[in-house]
Amino acid sequence: MPSLQSFLPGKYRVLVIAVAAFFFVSVGVYTLNYVLLQNVERDARGINAGGKLRGYSQQLAKAVLTLSHESAAGDPIQTSQAQISEAYLAFDLALAEVQAFAAESQDGPALDLANKLDRQWQPLRDAAIALLASATPERAAVEAAVTLSNTRNVRLLQLADDLTREQERLAADRARSMRVLQSGAITVALLMFAFVVVHVARRLSRSDREAEQARRETTDILRTVREGLFLIDRNGTIGTQRSEHLARVFPHPLAPGDNFLVTLAALVTPETMDSARQYIGLLLNERVKPALLADLNPLQRVQLGQAGGSRAKYLSFTFQPVRDGARSGITGMLVAVADVSQEVRLERELADAEERARSEVALLLDVLDKDPADVRRFLDDARAKLDGLNAALRDVTPDTRAYLTTVTKVFREVHSIKGEAAALAIGAVAAQAHRFEDELGALRHRRTLTGDDLIPVATGIGHLMQELAKIDAVISRLAAFAQPAADARAQAGATHPGDDAVLQTMQRIQRLALAVASDLDKKVRIETSLPQVGAIPEAVHRLLREGLPQLVRNAVVHGIEAVAERRDAGKQEEGRLRIELARSADGGLELSVTDDGRGIDVHALRRRLTEDGHRPAAEVAAMSDRDVVATLFAPGVSTAASVSEHAGRGMGLDVVGALARETGARLRLASTPRAYTRFTLQWSPA
Repeated sequence: MPSLQSFLPGKYRVLVIAVAAFFFVSVGVYTLNYVLLQNVERDARGINAGGKLRGYSQQLAKAVLTLSHESAAGDPIQTSQAQISEAYLAFDLALAEVQAFAAESQDGPALDLANKLDRQWQPLRDAAIALLASATPERAAVEAAVTLSNTRNVRLLQLADDLTREQERLAADRARSMRVLQSGAITVALLMFAFVVVHVARRLSRSDREAEQARRETTDILRTVREGLFLIDRNGTIGTQRSEHLARVFPHPLAPGDNFLVTLAALVTPETMDSARQYIGLLLNERVKPALLADLNPLQRVQLGQAGGSRAKYLSFTFQPVRDGARSGITGMLVAVADVSQEVRLERELADAEERARSEVALLLDVLDKDPADVRRFLDDARAKLDGLNAALRDVTPDTRAYLTTVTKVFREVHSIKGEAAALAIGAVAAQAHRFEDELGALRHRRTLTGDDLIPVATGIGHLMQELAKIDAVISRLAAFAQPAADARAQAGATHPGDDAVLQTMQRIQRLALAVASDLDKKVRIETSLPQVGAIPEAVHRLLREGLPQLVRNAVVHGIEAVAERRDAGKQEEGRLRIELARSADGGLELSVTDDGRGIDVHALRRRLTEDGHRPAAEVAAMSDRDVVATLFAPGVSTAASVSEHAGRGMGLDVVGALARETGARLRLASTPRAYTRFTLQWSPA
């Protein structure tokens, strides 16, 4: 078994032994003091109870005498009886306390006096109870009680005085014992203190000189090193020593005793902070080698939150476990901090330049792969929509409701642009529109909006304009686009697209449906029926370009089930999506989009309307199934579990509904759960 000397350095051994001895002596003295103080407290309560006995005895005698006088005079005696009841009950309680204190003290004289008091009291107690038994006690009983009270009261007072003096004697003895014990304890403490001063002061002085020398050397090192260095313990508490360079690197003062993790949490994102805590926890694990964790350090290059508009600052943190001796465990971490802002900025400038080059090449390839007239038409329509949105922002009424209406309109138009861009496979515009939708979605869910909230809306429109301008610039540089673009502008509004244009639109829609299905790991077969429909009005062709992508995307995302779900339902793994455009007998046009998917679950839609806060529960319960299904065309209503690039905004069918109203189409919806869903748009003959 290891000896005490193996645990204690020589310079502290004597001090620790002396302090331990003083501790044990102190604990013993305090324990005895505690026991004696309890006895003194008990004695004080006993003395107090003895004094109460004298008072209650006299109170009872006075009440009995008063009762006698009132009874003889024929006066009411209820007050006297109440005083007798109060006095004898109080005497009983005080006597019980005296007996309990005497039993605890185990003092013979006190126990004998308590028993004598009880014997003297019982007859008087019985007489008092007899007086209370009747509202009009007999005269003989009253006189007997008076006589008994006079004879017993004197003896009770004498016994109570004797008991009080006996308890005072016991208390005085215990007080003397406490004084002797405390005097001895003070003497022992003084002797131990003198021993510590005489035998340990010299060793402590030598140790202080050695510590001072080490401190000076450490200060020289920390003043010279060109890194921000400091120590933290296992809990993250910052130590007292740090390099002078730390103040130039770290943006906030790190005072000794502060928690490094708390300070860092105010400067980095919550996700980075969670990763940092886990990483430091791994470094403090004795069984994990730090070299294996170097690549996992989430603070190798971290951006700090900067107040105001100052340039972002990037720091690199490295952590090295610190051990107190070769065989002891990890006691803390040596943290090294370096400013890598300039390095990060140079790397990002290079990466941005490379990304711009790749983006321009990808944009060029996207444009070259499309029909020039379709791209030009998309650019003109999208710019017209964005110009209209800018005008709406300028003319918006300064009112919360008007702000929300404007945001919803912007959301609808941006979603339409996104759908058409996806159909044309112009990824840059679709991606920018999707990012813009994130900002619009956050605004739409606010209860109140102000004019300042529309600033990011205007900024988002500007970013979309920039993406369109990039495409326009590419087209302008390509000579192959010059004549087709001019022809398209000359024919706009005069010549209606015919069968060829419809066929090209359907081909783009098919590619979009297959791309969405691939992203969602679904299988889908697209069928189209395009008889010779002849010239198509521009309004109908607009809906084909802007609304049909929304219907097809909706069918693939919400209608067609995953392969496993279709297999469990007894369906073919490959979903069926049919798009039909035909002329009716009266010369009108009819467009239908049908899928053989899961259909519309009205009950699930009711729950979604309530859970997402679109409608109060009472209002939803009162709605018919037809009214519930109609909410699918309201902005913000979606059955998607989460927001993705293809679903979750609740704006696709809102776009379709708005286009149907603008183009004069009649919109119908038919669906059977677990069987099919069909959207139909009908235009009357021109």
